[in-house]
Amino acid sequence: MNIELQCCALFILFTIAVMFRREKKLDLMNRKLFEHAISACFACLTFDILSIVLINMSVHNGFSPFITGIVCRLYIMLLVMQGYLGYVYAYTSMLPRDKTWAKVVRIISHSIFVVGEILMLVLPIGFTAEGRVVYSYGMSTIVAYVLSSIYILSTIVTTIAYRKQMPGRRFTAMILWQGIWMLAAIIQFCQPQILLVGFASAFGMVILYIQLENPSEYIDGSTGLFTTNALSAYVHDKYRYGKRFSMFTAQIHYLNNYVDYAMEQNAVMRTARALVNLGPEPAFRIDDDTFCVLYDDKDRMFDKAANIKRQKDGVKDVPAKGTYLLIPDSMEMSGPDEFFRFLHTYLESEEEITVANEEMVLKLREQNAVKEMIDDALISDRVEVFYQPFYNVKESRFDEAEALVRIRQEDGEIVPPGVFIPVAEETGQIIPLGFRVLEKVCGFLAKGDAQKLGLEQVGINVSAAQFDHDNPANSVMENMDRYKIDPGLINLEITETAAAENREVMLMNMDKLRRKGIEFSLDDFGTGRSNIDYFVNMPVKTIKFDYSFTRGFFDNEKIKHVLTGMVDMLHKMNMSVVVEGIETEEQMQVMKDMGVEYIQGFYYSRPVPEKEFLSFLASNNAHTA
Repeated sequence: MNIELQCCALFILFTIAVMFRREKKLDLMNRKLFEHAISACFACLTFDILSIVLINMSVHNGFSPFITGIVCRLYIMLLVMQGYLGYVYAYTSMLPRDKTWAKVVRIISHSIFVVGEILMLVLPIGFTAEGRVVYSYGMSTIVAYVLSSIYILSTIVTTIAYRKQMPGRRFTAMILWQGIWMLAAIIQFCQPQILLVGFASAFGMVILYIQLENPSEYIDGSTGLFTTNALSAYVHDKYRYGKRFSMFTAQIHYLNNYVDYAMEQNAVMRTARALVNLGPEPAFRIDDDTFCVLYDDKDRMFDKAANIKRQKDGVKDVPAKGTYLLIPDSMEMSGPDEFFRFLHTYLESEEEITVANEEMVLKLREQNAVKEMIDDALISDRVEVFYQPFYNVKESRFDEAEALVRIRQEDGEIVPPGVFIPVAEETGQIIPLGFRVLEKVCGFLAKGDAQKLGLEQVGINVSAAQFDHDNPANSVMENMDRYKIDPGLINLEITETAAAENREVMLMNMDKLRRKGIEFSLDDFGTGRSNIDYFVNMPVKTIKFDYSFTRGFFDNEKIKHVLTGMVDMLHKMNMSVVVEGIETEEQMQVMKDMGVEYIQGFYYSRPVPEKEFLSFLASNNAHTA
């Protein structure tokens, strides 16, 4: 009998099924569908073998044709079911669940399957056996071939249509699975003695298992917990099918920098064991020292989180503390993207215990809206530079200015910097914003109009993130070379925070740029740690006192003495002083009397766009021309 390939396929399927069942796995919809598909394939192969045996017995040994006919019908019905489940496996993870047309497609495909199964059950079927050529025929078999072809083609078309929305290997696996099955069906149709369909379907299951459904790919080798990729798949699955869940996250923070590898591994493994012992819920290792467990019930989550915290508080032999993030209700977030943004944002909280709430989610949404607004402004070129002039006390003119970034909305309104700068610094968008400002300032200076009106230098703020950027010095010089700008026209304003966070990198790049002719100043002095080392050892020529510091001069006697002493000391070090935030004539006069070199503030001018700035220079520097 011609059942060798089917027996081999049955053995392969049995092996895969055993491995799949024994592996630790997540409760994902795709995995359930794969389990259904492999069960259908196993049943189909079994009835394929049984039908061949019974056909031979009926033709050659007088076995009941009625029973053989029933078995043949069941075989082709299972074959069609296998094709239908393959299509369901494909569209479940790709077709949108909330679209009316997608719901209609599901209803139609299910209806066709049900009608087809009924037709195969009632339409006539025959069978024959001539040597190794054993097969069934009749209207029932034709319906099976037609429906199987429809489902195979539909799966291929759906996979191709949504190829951009799936990982490359999923696309490859789906196309190979259905393509091999279709090729086998064509060969078997043309050469009935070659029974390839059953073997091809089993081979397709092997491809899916290796490429998509191998549970070991989701397991962390060190701890046996699930990986970050597993967490992503699990959370996406929960949101896709509207399943509410809660999450408990624990992060280990070592209290010194001298924790050896053995102690660190011991802490990690103890944490992993403690999480596994909490219960059957899936536990994940989402970073070297960060772990989480997902629950279907928030009360159980709170109870287990308290249990873990008690265990951690009892650990005295590891120099570490734990911080905990609890998300009681996943439905407070709009979907997996917002969920993971929330997780990323609040995992680094300094609080020992952070419990997610609606207010935190709304704040995150506002920040994300600002992030999208910044991205759109960069793409649409709605990033602008405003200029605020410095008054040169000794020269009695405005020969320097600070370049300040602004974003103009589509309706023409200007977004206040306090709205988008903190978000840009947190998201890293401060890097493209900073370089866009540099580019626009270089373009402005390249025209030469401001220089003719007395402008000698423009200060540009530099963030810590910009100096973490690859070759920031080269990026600065590339813009200056492109616009043919004299480096002496640029003054880069470094904040104390930037200097503190990237000291070595900062000094290296400052030295490169200083040798090219670019000058530096220390910006916002008085808001950071105000370490004297910043301006003693850093190559800066100018110190800018923050507006809050200079305003304190008029309200606090101690600050007045500190500021007066600092100005005197800086002058002795041949450094210039800029005071910010001067708004009244009285404040301006006091600063003049104290001997500062530059005054910046609303008393003279607010930050203004390029054209208004040129008009300001033309009006106020006319007497010095």
